[in-house]
Amino acid sequence: MSDSLRQIGVRYEIEKLICSGAVGRVYLGRDRQTGEPVAIKELMSDWVARAPDAVERFRREGEALRKLDHPNIVKVLAAFEENDQHYLVMEYVGGGSLADLLKRQHQLPIEQVISIGLELSDALSRAHHLDIIHRDIKPGNILLAEDGTSRLTDFGLAHLGSYPALTTAGQVLGTFHYLSPEVCASQPLDARADIWSFGVVLFQMLTGRLPFDGDSPIEIIHAIQTQPVPEANWYRKDAPAPLADLIRRMLMRDRPVRLASARSVGAELEALQRGIRSARVSPPPDRPSAPPAAAPKITVLLVDDHAVVRQGLRTFLELQDDMTIVGEAANGEEAITQAKQTQPDIVLLDLMMPKMGGVEATPHIIAACPQARVIILTSFGEDDQVIPAIRAGAQGYLLKDIPPHDLVQAVREAYQGKAQLHPDVARKLMSAVAAPPAAPPSPEPDLTERELEVLRLIAQGLNNHEIAQRLTISEKTVKTHVSNILGKLQVEDRTQAAIYALKKGLETS
Repeated sequence: MSDSLRQIGVRYEIEKLICSGAVGRVYLGRDRQTGEPVAIKELMSDWVARAPDAVERFRREGEALRKLDHPNIVKVLAAFEENDQHYLVMEYVGGGSLADLLKRQHQLPIEQVISIGLELSDALSRAHHLDIIHRDIKPGNILLAEDGTSRLTDFGLAHLGSYPALTTAGQVLGTFHYLSPEVCASQPLDARADIWSFGVVLFQMLTGRLPFDGDSPIEIIHAIQTQPVPEANWYRKDAPAPLADLIRRMLMRDRPVRLASARSVGAELEALQRGIRSARVSPPPDRPSAPPAAAPKITVLLVDDHAVVRQGLRTFLELQDDMTIVGEAANGEEAITQAKQTQPDIVLLDLMMPKMGGVEATPHIIAACPQARVIILTSFGEDDQVIPAIRAGAQGYLLKDIPPHDLVQAVREAYQGKAQLHPDVARKLMSAVAAPPAAPPSPEPDLTERELEVLRLIAQGLNNHEIAQRLTISEKTVKTHVSNILGKLQVEDRTQAAIYALKKGLETS
């Protein structure tokens, strides 16, 4: 029997195939009792054979949709098994998907971006209220009705809080471009993973491009984890500043400071929608004023072993009227050669690179280009990395998750000769400097001879592995000594211990 005549259950029949994937097929069907069109999702039998949890996940998708019952979530009408095949019958949404729309029209009108975003925030608020995490928010899973209203669909990867986790062998939980950093790092998830993916969708609707991209899944994941998050209004000049700021806060890589609820997102979108309807939003303010056109531009050399990171940095730095990229390098050796040839004002230098790392390259770069200010830009914020970089001559030490506008400002201030430190490092240093002037008691009575040796090496910038090699002891023993030293000196971390040792002159004794 052909698909057009195939009957499902007692009241549904299939008319034609809409789409097909590895997990299932979706058909346009019809309810024979009402005459209304329906969407029929069929679980692929060969997928069931390969993935033992496929049927349970399919069943949970149907249950999730029944529980949600929301105007912006596709409704499930029936779920059943017939002839060893599993089906979900859902309402038919005839306007195609958001992904289809974005193929035809890369940048959507701002009012439409806000409207779709507001409906999606309502849908996610309902899901999260019921302890359901969607885990696959993307334009292909947002359907558009003929009147333009949106429906969230495909809860096949959703996590239902009332159920134990399912095995995911053979499956990718989510679509690479929309994965949150914590998904990429295989960390436990909560609703903020959906907030991140939602932010990516808003960014894409507004700008016509993805915030993180690459030529392979590995490059995409690396970009999500390390590449500076672009600002939406770099690519869309008429983007309202509050909308661009909302997207920025949804895409905070540091999960504790990311917007935590879809309800909050919806409230801000609703306020923005009201403002647009009552009066046209005035154009966003110009970027921070740059030096006059006649003034020389700040020349920047980019050094990172990942081309995706260099491209991301180049993209937003070259948007600044007062900056220009004069070269790129993939390791410290190339950076020294490039610095000698291009004589940059600023070198943005990665820490961990093949052939020669950032700390080792810094003094050579400064020797080759004396006016250059080196800013370490790294993913490593450990205390035992900071002091060696500063001692080597770096003007600053920043982490790659710094907001782009803060990095731009750091480049400008470093060009003016100001030191640039990650806020946590700056806080520790300021705390040490602001400590009461009374000299602490001499360490000799409190620290053992071995602990003094370890403290001296900490002050010289060595990490635990290097200290273990130098003293011919295990790394575990070094960790014990470090813990004892911090406790006896009553300091929080290695940085403060090193500052103490430097004040006492222990690093050279």
